[in-house]
Order: sequence, then structure tokens, then C-alpha cells
Amino acid sequence: MLRKSKRKPRKQSQAGFTLLEAAFALAVNTMVLLLMMGGMEVIRTVNIQIEKTQDAEWHLFLIQLEHELEDELLVQKTSTTIRTKSKNPGDPAVYTYEFRINKVLRYKNGAGYHPMLMHVKALKYEVTNEGISIQATLSDNQTRRAHLILPKAPI
Repeated sequence: MLRKSKRKPRKQSQAGFTLLEAAFALAVNTMVLLLMMGGMEVIRTVNIQIEKTQDAEWHLFLIQLEHELEDELLVQKTSTTIRTKSKNPGDPAVYTYEFRINKVLRYKNGAGYHPMLMHVKALKYEVTNEGISIQATLSDNQTRRAHLILPKAPI
């Protein structure tokens, strides 16, 4: 003989959250916040590394430019371009250092180019009594300045 239970089925309350649902929602919110904090930490670390890399690129650019300008004379200057020529009369080459398309490019006699500095947002050359001043804003939005000694070509 089968025995039938006379228990009444429980009615589930739809009035609020159960303790289990609240704990699950709290766990999901905690995980989302932890992931956001981790993401922000990664972004901060990446920005620090980019800044260090850009500092190294800037100093490498200055060392290379200083070495190349050792035996050159300033011929012409605009706000984003300088032209130089060799001090040696036997070398007729004219070099152009130009800011174009987020790069500083070096041309020899107007042909071909050599990228000297990448990720440049803005660059400005200024002529001083002793040489040239360079002011550059790189992609990390930091403005860097340098002054290089470069004699002017006699007119």
C-alpha cells in the first residue's frame, strides 16, 4: 500500500531575496570590484613603463643628434625643421631634421629618411646665440626640452 503524504506544498515567497541570493550577489560585486582594481593597477604600471621608455628614447635621440651635429653648421630653421651642412668643404651634403607625421625624420640631400624619434605629438625648434633649443611633447604628454650647441653657417 502506498501511503500518501498529507503535507501541503510550501509556497515560495517572492517578496525578497533569500540569504543565498544575497551572498551570491555580494560575491559577484566583490569580484567585479577586484577586477576593476586590478585593471587600474595594470594601467598604472603600463603608464610608468611607457614613461620610462619615452625617457630613454628622448635621451637616445639627443645623444644621436648631438653626435651628428658635432661637425655641422646651421643653415636654415623653421619652427619644425632645421637644415644643416657639414663644416668640411669637401662634403656638400645638406641634412634636414624635420618633424612630420608624429616623427622626427633626418634627410640627407632631401632623399630618403631616417626616423630619429617616434611618438612625438609636438616639436618646436628655436635658434639661440649658441645653438638650438628643442621642445618636444611625446605621446605620454610630458614636455621635454634640450639645448644643443650648433654654430651658424656664415652668410
